Amino acid sequence: MTASKEQTWYSNPDLGLPALSEVRTITFPKDALVAAIKFLATAASQPLPPGRLESCTVRAEPDIAVTLGIRDDSTGELHEREFTAEKLGAAMIAYCRQVGVPLPRTAEKSLSVSGDNLMLCVQVRAQSTKLLHHLDAQRFAAKRK
Repeated sequence: MTASKEQTWYSNPDLGLPALSEVRTITFPKDALVAAIKFLATAASQPLPPGRLESCTVRAEPDIAVTLGIRDDSTGELHEREFTAEKLGAAMIAYCRQVGVPLPRTAEKSLSVSGDNLMLCVQVRAQSTKLLHHLDAQRFAAKRK
């Protein structure tokens, strides 16, 4: 089995040390969330309706979703578009790539809501299940002259 870039970075097999895990949370305030949705909608050839963004509602229950309210300036009609967690996750990941935020491919990604913010949670888990019961003191001792 070949170790991925992330696994190598989080462990040091030469020292016999177990791998670490990392959890990052990337917070998307509403303006960044709307930009991510617009970016993905345009890339998928399904642009948002023309008009002025009037509302952006983040919902946590029963399932995570975002509803955008866009007012058509010419007719005054309010168009609402709902985006599910799956679409939002794709939009947020694409936006991170666009602005240069590194996201390991093998990381587990999930969404959570905090207030009005949607968060992309990224977790890189250790691949090793071996436990060290003791450490070789010689290996870590500083050499004295």
